[in-house]
Amino acid sequence: MKKYIISLFILLVFASSAYAGPVAFDGHAVVADLPEALLLIIFGCAVGLIGTLIGAGGGFIHVPVLMVFFGFSPQMAIGTSITAVFMNALSGTLSYVTHKRIDYELGIKFATVAVPGVIIGAIISQNFTFTSFSILFSIILITLSLHFFAEQDITIVQTRALESPKERQLYDSDGELHSYAPDMGIGMAGSFFIGIFSGLFGIGGGILHVPLMCSVLGMPVHVVTATSHFILAITSFIAVIIFTGMHEIDFDFAVLIGIGAILGAYFGAYISLKTSPRLIKVLIAICLLLLALKLISGVM
Repeated sequence: MKKYIISLFILLVFASSAYAGPVAFDGHAVVADLPEALLLIIFGCAVGLIGTLIGAGGGFIHVPVLMVFFGFSPQMAIGTSITAVFMNALSGTLSYVTHKRIDYELGIKFATVAVPGVIIGAIISQNFTFTSFSILFSIILITLSLHFFAEQDITIVQTRALESPKERQLYDSDGELHSYAPDMGIGMAGSFFIGIFSGLFGIGGGILHVPLMCSVLGMPVHVVTATSHFILAITSFIAVIIFTGMHEIDFDFAVLIGIGAILGAYFGAYISLKTSPRLIKVLIAICLLLLALKLISGVM
């Protein structure tokens, strides 16, 4: 399964360069014909599957592909990506609801503090140039990739009993009990800054919420991926409203990729039940490193 998913992703990413149409409008390529439209749907499906599998929404893949292969400006790529992320996150969340692995209370609290950060990030993103954005985004992707390749997690340990976080328990649809005790103060502070990154880079925030909740807060990875998608559905919806007002969303691309993402999200949620936590982390690292290298090559 691992080889199949990675191979499909690599094939679609590099195939995009061959099919991207030469017709340009407002600084980016337009959907020129039916084959290209179908390619975008298939690409969205693959990204949606991977994004749902790791709880990241897929925005970290959309943005560099739209910029490198379709000539989008950073701002247009961010807005278009976050729209597809919303469609993916909403579909993935609905799938995860049936698996009962979403911590709704925690998700709502983290999303509430992330929303102001999304607004701040969206405003700051207007100052990006293609080169500056590509370099910064690549650094972030490589850093996250190295983190997930590492064997050891960074976990916050409480030293005094009075400061120990409250234990949370969640039974999923299979009857499995998940117990964890996240530090809500650290989680909420981190969510605010993740919101800024979400609006700033169009990544939806999931690729940062996953390591925050899994590695730092010590939550089970399957609860993390489900809850991260729930948070994504809320924050990305707010981001769509913001970027729509800024006229920085290509709805043709967003809808086509989003339709594919919805299909991919369904299968991603199912596959996540059959996938080990370590495999999920390795998959994240491979995808991040691949896209970072591809994005850097676009500005060299």
